[in-house]
Amino acid sequence: MRTARRVLARFVAPAATALLAAVVAAPVASAAPARAAAEVCDHSCIDGVRAATHTGYDRVVFDLGAGALPQVTSRTSTDGTYYPPSGQAQTVAIAGSSYLFLDFSPARIGDYAETNPLVKPFALPTVKGVEFLYEQHAQPEFAITLNGPVSRYNVFTLTQPNRVVVDIYR
Repeated sequence: MRTARRVLARFVAPAATALLAAVVAAPVASAAPARAAAEVCDHSCIDGVRAATHTGYDRVVFDLGAGALPQVTSRTSTDGTYYPPSGQAQTVAIAGSSYLFLDFSPARIGDYAETNPLVKPFALPTVKGVEFLYEQHAQPEFAITLNGPVSRYNVFTLTQPNRVVVDIYR
C-alpha cells in the first residue's frame, strides 16, 4: 500500500501541479457577449424597448443610440388599426382594450429587428405589449397595447443615455 502511495504521489502530484499552473495561466474568457461594431444610423437609432410597472403607472422606455433626440408624436385608438405605407389597413398583433401609437421623427430602427422581437409582450397592469409596426422616411412607428382605456399618458425624452419614456397612468 505504501509503495502504491509513493508511486501515485510521484506521478500524480507533478501532473496535478502542471495542470493547475496551466489553468491559472490560461486567459479567462469573458461571460459578456462580444460587442458588434457600433451601429451607424443617419439619425438616432432605436436600439430596444423595455417596460416596468410603478405605483400608479406603467413605464415604457425606448433606448436610443447616440445622436439628436427624435420628436415623438402620439395618438390613441380603441380598435388597433393602423395604415402602413402600403395603405392597407392592418391591426396590432396583441389585442387590447386601447392602443397608443408613437411616431419617432427622425429616427431609424437600425438593428432593432435583429436584436429585439417585433412584437414584445409585457404582463403589466396597463401595458400588454409593444410592437414595431414599420419605418418609412426615417419615421418608425410603434404601438403600445393597453389593458383598459387610455386615461392619461406622458411622453418625454431623457439623455445620458438617450431614451424616450412613456408613462401610462392607471
